[in-house]
This record gives sequence, C-alpha cells and structure tokens, in this order.
Amino acid sequence: MPASALRIAVVSDVTLGYGSPQIPSLARSLAGYYRASTTVFEPDQGNRPTLDLHCEFCTIRRITTELHPHSSSGRIEYVLKVSRQLNIDRPQILVIFCTYALPVLLRLRYRPQCTIYSVIESVLPYGAFDVQLNKSIGRIDVLLFPEENRARLDLARCSLSGIPLAITYNVSDSPPGEVIPPQQRVPRILQAGLLSRQPGMADYFLQEEVRAIPFDLFGDIVGTDKDTLAEKLTNGANSVRYHGPVDAATLAGIRRARAYCMVMYAPIHEHTLYACPNKFFEAIADGVPPIAAPHPQCKMLLDRYRCGILMKDWSFQSFRAAVTQAMRTFGTDRYAEMVANCQKAVREELNWETQFNKVERLLPKAA
Repeated sequence: MPASALRIAVVSDVTLGYGSPQIPSLARSLAGYYRASTTVFEPDQGNRPTLDLHCEFCTIRRITTELHPHSSSGRIEYVLKVSRQLNIDRPQILVIFCTYALPVLLRLRYRPQCTIYSVIESVLPYGAFDVQLNKSIGRIDVLLFPEENRARLDLARCSLSGIPLAITYNVSDSPPGEVIPPQQRVPRILQAGLLSRQPGMADYFLQEEVRAIPFDLFGDIVGTDKDTLAEKLTNGANSVRYHGPVDAATLAGIRRARAYCMVMYAPIHEHTLYACPNKFFEAIADGVPPIAAPHPQCKMLLDRYRCGILMKDWSFQSFRAAVTQAMRTFGTDRYAEMVANCQKAVREELNWETQFNKVERLLPKAA
C-alpha cells in the first residue's frame, strides 16, 4: 500500500546494527503507525555495513564525516549535514536520539509537527555544554527515557520537566524462531559489549579463580591500557575465550545457543549505576537467563520474573559466586524454569509492542 503524505526522520547517534536496537525498532514502528516514508540518518563509524531495516517505508541515509563522527569536529559535521537535509525534506515527525544529535534542532528553519527526543544515553557524560543545550533547546514534544532513575536525574538537571514522557525499556523487536531448548545449549557464559577495566570490570575475567569458568567474550577492547588488556585476554590456556567484535546479527545467533549472558558495569558513575543495557533485554528475549549485577532496573526485573541470577553486589567475590552458581544450576529444573520465566517476561512486558504502546499514546493521531 502507498505511504501517506506524512514524512518522518530519525536521527541516530550510532551506525545501526551494532547496538541500540531500539533505534531501528522505533523507526519501523513509527513508519508502520503513520504508514509514512521514514528516513533514518546514521553516522558512518567506519567498516560497518548498512543494516537492512526490513521495512516497506524505511530507508537509511549514511552520513560520512572527515573525522570520526564521535569526535568533536565529526559531531559538528554530522549535525550540519543532517540538518541541511532536514531543511530540504521538512519531515513532520522528527526523532532525535541522544544529546549527541540534539544540536540538529538549532539548525532547523522550520518547526516539525512533533519532535521526539529519546534520551537513551545519560546527558551527564557529555559535559556542561550539553547539559546547557538541553536546558535551552525548548523544542521537544515527547521525551523517552529507558530507566526511571535516569529520567528523574536528567529531567531535573536539564530542566525538561512538563514535557509528555514515557519510560520505554531498551527492548527490541522479538527475535525470529523458537527459543533453543535448555538441553541443546552450549554450557558457556556470553559477555558482549565494550571490554574495559573500568567500567567494564574486565579484570574479573583475568583472575585465577575464574579461569575454569567457560566465558565467551565479544566486543571491542577499550581504554588507555587496551593493548595490555587485549594481550592478557587472548593469551593463556584457560576457559575464558576472547573472540573480538561481531555485528549484532552474528552475536544474536551466538547468544541464543549459550547458557547465560553476563550483564555488569562498575557503578563508578551515575550513568553506569543506572545502566539499562540492551544486552540484558536481548538475553531475556532469546530465553537466555542473564547473570546481572544489581543495577536497579536489572534487579527489579529479575526479582519480578525470577528469570536470571542476581549478583549480591559488584565485588569480585559476588561475581565469582554468581557465575559458579550459574554453572552448577545449568541443566537442572531451576535452569529450565529460568528459561521459561524469560519467555513469560517477554510475553507480559519485555517486548517492543508493549513499549511502543507507551509512545503511541503520546503521538499526534495518524490521519
């Protein structure tokens, strides 16, 4: 069926397909809700192929910058190029992801019918300029936050109160196919995402006491000592294996066949304490019980659904106890119950349709 005359634009802060699955999910949902032509702008982060959104109305427009788009000058160039195209296309519905893309609004020569600001990353780490930018922007119609505490803190910090708001968990579209039966799983624990000493707690995987725990580590190694960390993770005969970075689709296939998924960040900053990681929800969607540190949202949902193992705190002792308990539980009735509870959580709440329903209530009505 033909698209409506309405146009939608989504401005991403990252190349799609390597994290932040809620960006393509929201783009597809808005395109379907309005039956409208939808353009997703993404920065070119290098050797990362463009994602196929599998959406009749959606197209992706990649923006290349002279320097890396997450550098200061790269960000400016990205904002200027996107805003220039927006002023030509003049979409009526505009979605901005993260304070990274927020300066686009300063360059617009028109006022969209509805501007949605999805604050999937905390504003604080961006610094004082972005906090002030959020305070003064004044062109937001709908706010989306992934976690209640993050919303409370950024609303106060950035003077964003009074704007219609929804808390939308970092879930994504339901994965295709059936959950792999517990007895067919590989008895290993998946750790995916950026690997660093802080806040990634990568040192835990180097300790002698966990060398026999079967971990599969995926992701980029970052930090000032990343070369040393990479050497330690790739050398040595033990059950901890580092495989490097992979795209989201490949990772999903690996995750679904694993016994558990590890979720933890050192709570050294506000945004790492109140982390609401995609991989927590992706694991549950795949029926893979997470082993999680007690970040408030993780704790709340694990207590509610009993679908994973919760670390007592962020200490190495708690980490070791949790992963040891996990491997002892694998193959038991309790493990099968956790897998079933993951599926229950997805049916009842942790699915994109339920989360988008919260957004839909705040949107201008479709014609």
